[in-house]
Formats: sequence, C-alpha cells, structure tokens
Amino acid sequence: MPKPTKGARLGGSASHQKAILANLATSLFEHGRITTTEAKAKRLRPYAEKLITHAKAGTLADRRQVLKFIRDKDIVHVLFAEIGPSFTDRPGGYTRIVKTLPRKGDNAPMAVIELVRESTVTTEANRANRVAASKKSDEKPAKAEKAEEKADEVAEATAADEAKADEAADTTPAAAADLPAGAHAPLEDGSQPEGFPIKGNAESKLYHRPGSRFFDSTVAEIWFATDADAEAAGYQLPPSQRDED
Repeated sequence: MPKPTKGARLGGSASHQKAILANLATSLFEHGRITTTEAKAKRLRPYAEKLITHAKAGTLADRRQVLKFIRDKDIVHVLFAEIGPSFTDRPGGYTRIVKTLPRKGDNAPMAVIELVRESTVTTEANRANRVAASKKSDEKPAKAEKAEEKADEVAEATAADEAKADEAADTTPAAAADLPAGAHAPLEDGSQPEGFPIKGNAESKLYHRPGSRFFDSTVAEIWFATDADAEAAGYQLPPSQRDED
C-alpha cells in the first residue's frame, strides 16, 4: 500500500491535488519559471522532475506516461524536444526554488520555482575556486598555480563570450542585409517592424502567426511578412498548427 503524503492535500482532495500539480507543471514547462506559494512549489518540484526524467528517456512509453498528467500536446512536445534533451548531462536537480516576499493580503510565503538552465562549465569553475581556496597553505605552489590558471582561463572565456554577445547585439542592424527575402530584424527596442507581423525563432526554426498560442511568449529573433517568406527561409509552424492546416 502506498504511504500517504504527510500533511494536508492541496485543494482538499486527492483529485484536486492532482489537477493543481498538473496545471502547475504545465505552466512551468511552458514559461520556464512560475511564482506560487512555497508549499505548492515544494510539492511541484519532485512531480516536475519525474516528468523531465521521462522526457530525457524519450521513448514512446515515457511519452504516454507523461500524457497521463500533461494533457496539452504542445507542452509535451516542448518537454520532449527541448527541455528533456537540455538536461542530458545533468543527473538530477532540474529545478530550483527561490523564496520571495510574502503575498500581500494573507501574508502567505511565496517562492519562485524555475528550470535550471546554467551550463555545467560555470558550476565546475565555481567548484574549482572553492577547492583552491580550501587547500592548506603548506601544499605545493605548483598545484595552487594550476588551480588559479584554470579559474583565470574560465573567467577569460566567460568575458570573451560576453564580449562576443555584445558585439553581436551591436551588429544586429548591420546584419539585416544578410536576412532572407521577406524578413526583417527586430527594431532596436525589440519591437515588431511595420509590415512584418510573423514571429520567427532561430533556435527552434518555428514561426508563429499573430493570435496563435505561443505568439506572445515567443522571443522574436526575426520577423517575416508572410507565411511563404518564413517557409522559404526554412521555418515551420508548430506541430499542432501544422495538423490544423
């Protein structure tokens, strides 16, 4: 017999608790982070990480297990196509909980639960710095110098990556000439250029029409004038919208 969960159920009944956790997990996978009460965040964490483990396996049986809880097929596609593969090298700890200020009105403790997106390089660099700092003073100078050189190399690589990102952001208007026909780069403030209503995401190679499900939440890296221009550039509709067409 399964051991009952300690404490009161969320919502008052078992079925209501299942619905709450399924809805919270759906929102977490869609937006990457959500704000909720601390109690719900603690209940959601193992629930969501179990679903991510299924997504990492990626088999048909795992997909069917996830569909028992997450009924939105678009979210399940994102979970198996993007979220699961991004945690291939991470054995666990896919989410984190950060406490925030209490909620106004009832003073309920609030927290932010989010997916861990940091690369393992930064984690290893921080670990190397902690190990180097904890070494005894009588160790060989050569070992201490190697640890310092490794930390310096990581810091230089990070600074170089940030410089490249800044240069890419500064040269975005100049790169507009290299865009495909019927496409336009976002304006300096990130807004939509006039006459280009269709959003495109370079990472997923998907485009979204105005009024579609993921239009507002998608970060537009390129704008298209028509569907034909987007498809000519190698972009596609999300799977659910392709079925409708």
